[in-house]
Amino acid sequence: MFEKLLSLLPYNPSLTHQLAFYSKRMREEAAIRRIGLVFIVLAFLVQFFAVLNPPQPTIANSTSDLINGGFTLQSQAVADCKANLNHYQTILANYGVTCNDVANATSQSIKSTAYNNQLYTLGWNPDGAYNYRTHKPTNEVPATLMGISRPLYWHLVSNQDRSAYSTYTVLKLTSSSTHRLFYILYHCGNLVSIGVPPAIGPCQYNASLLADNSACRPAPCPLDRSIYINSTACKACPVNISILKSDARCVVCPNPRYPTVSASSPLCKPVCPYNNAFDVGDSACKPCTASTNSADALACVVVSKTATDPTQNFPDANNQTAQPGDTIIYNLNAKNGGQAVVKAFVMQENLSDVLDYATVVDLNGATIEPATSEVTWPAADIKPGVTYSHTITVKVKDPIPDTPVSISDGSHFDLIMTNVYGNTININVPASPVKIIEAVTTSTPTLVNTGPGTSLFIAASIVIVAGYFFARARLLAKESYIAIHETAGA
Repeated sequence: MFEKLLSLLPYNPSLTHQLAFYSKRMREEAAIRRIGLVFIVLAFLVQFFAVLNPPQPTIANSTSDLINGGFTLQSQAVADCKANLNHYQTILANYGVTCNDVANATSQSIKSTAYNNQLYTLGWNPDGAYNYRTHKPTNEVPATLMGISRPLYWHLVSNQDRSAYSTYTVLKLTSSSTHRLFYILYHCGNLVSIGVPPAIGPCQYNASLLADNSACRPAPCPLDRSIYINSTACKACPVNISILKSDARCVVCPNPRYPTVSASSPLCKPVCPYNNAFDVGDSACKPCTASTNSADALACVVVSKTATDPTQNFPDANNQTAQPGDTIIYNLNAKNGGQAVVKAFVMQENLSDVLDYATVVDLNGATIEPATSEVTWPAADIKPGVTYSHTITVKVKDPIPDTPVSISDGSHFDLIMTNVYGNTININVPASPVKIIEAVTTSTPTLVNTGPGTSLFIAASIVIVAGYFFARARLLAKESYIAIHETAGA
């Protein structure tokens, strides 16, 4: 239209008023396009700086992480190890890994299903036999480590995979003492092994040391320091090395099967309290079949739990859907199925996944550690055949949080309150529209790639197009202004 008016203007000056109207419209359009261009450029700058400094996930860590939130630099992992942050150095030491081993590690990527799907990761929390979110087996194996007050758990790395496999950035290292290959996950600091590795265990001569410690060795015999005090050739009394074994003060072993052995000698073995035909150390002397030795009464304790939802009248809340504001009562049981009294049994329960969507109402005399959500009751003895029980009462949050799923532990904020104590209890909570969208976008592999490079390209294209139309509007307005003045001057 502008070109037609401009070409006819020399022959029909009366068209000047139409061109003036057109010029006014072009100036108004240019003003509007200027405002739009400013906002588009600001949006582009926000996107640009977001790419330079990408946001971190709000729930990047899990209470199961050995290093909360993981690490981005190898030096951070080494520093956390040397500081023994959250017992990290102690945990690694139980598998023969030192801080120097971590410092000498190399970075690489690894698939969760590598080594014929035999990669296991060590974390703080139990997950049960199956991952309720992915329906994959965890092959969970508890690990009781020296210097750690509560057990840790080995799980298959692949149990978190929604698809065929996941790829992780890891540190690859070899233990300087056991020469076993290990990996450490960047995003959580958890130790990864091919198969479940055996822990080194305590020194037989000094229970405060690990077996691979250079100080783990028997004391020398004071009479002949070329042999050890536990050697039969050593004549010193083990209970008092200043006297001989033949001295009357070196008390004889009370076990009639060892009438010539000192009571304090390693050769003196107490009578098995469950069968006097055996010694305490005999493989047949065990409080129950699950025990590994005569002192392993804890293995006879069988733990289990149930959950009820009295608000919804669910006597068994497992696999049910709780509503906001519901009261959930967990009942924890520990039964001593052996022949020995279990001394100072400590009932512990991890509520980290439950507290994603609930708050504690009553702990029934227990205390809770805020950082780990670990609930602990006072130690108590459990007699043979007795069941020791406690309850925990929680209330489902209202409204249900829309917090995104944790990147280091996919079971956190997955709309399921998972709790493991012997058996696994899973209680669902209703999904909000935000969580439904999250579930779709994280589980659909065919969504359009909107990574930082694509986003910047799209934003830059919009800026160019908007800039073109703004410049065009300004140019047309200027040309019409010049044409009007030239016509008027003529």
